[in-house]
Amino acid sequence: MQPTRVSVVVALALLGAGTGVGGAVGSATPRVSLRPTVVVLGGRAAVVVAGWREPRLEVALAGATDRQGHLLGWRAASRRGGTWRAELPRPALRGIYPVLLRERTGRPVVRSPHWLLRVFRRGAAREPTFASAQAVVRWWVRTSPHGTLAALRAWPRSGLDKRDPKLHRIFVVAYNPPGRLGVANRLGRFVTAVREGYAGRFRLLEATVQP
Repeated sequence: MQPTRVSVVVALALLGAGTGVGGAVGSATPRVSLRPTVVVLGGRAAVVVAGWREPRLEVALAGATDRQGHLLGWRAASRRGGTWRAELPRPALRGIYPVLLRERTGRPVVRSPHWLLRVFRRGAAREPTFASAQAVVRWWVRTSPHGTLAALRAWPRSGLDKRDPKLHRIFVVAYNPPGRLGVANRLGRFVTAVREGYAGRFRLLEATVQP
């Protein structure tokens, strides 16, 4: 798809649901595994939980929404022997989503910074990572469009976007294609960088013509 000039250049010109967090349940932290840990948009993934000592278990993905921006909510897990299993919701947006556990409504929510489902483009997990989100954008401009970066600004999140802002950064970018310098030739995209965990490095999530 060819990038559009109008929406991003105009954006450059204009630029001049809560969840409680718990710890271990009882005296032991549950053991959580995702199958798989990385999916494409719309792909299926399941969570398997061992060491859960309560009589019920519900699971959710923090910040996961449908196309209208509504949170996808909680799902009941089924018990099989000593483990619990549930199919995870399928978010409408790519990103990294923390897995949440609870017994039922009103009970403490349990989470870990290591329980993360990645919803990526195909092949994105094999791309390089960077120390900053801005470095991701610069890499994309010089690698994918083979262009020259002209302007880079952080872009405010939409109210429909409930992904964790600590893990997702959106930028509006203007760049010149190869051999076409000057303001009149600039093109643009919205580039989203995602962080590989709360203390991790950044990688490219996607580059789109709309935020």
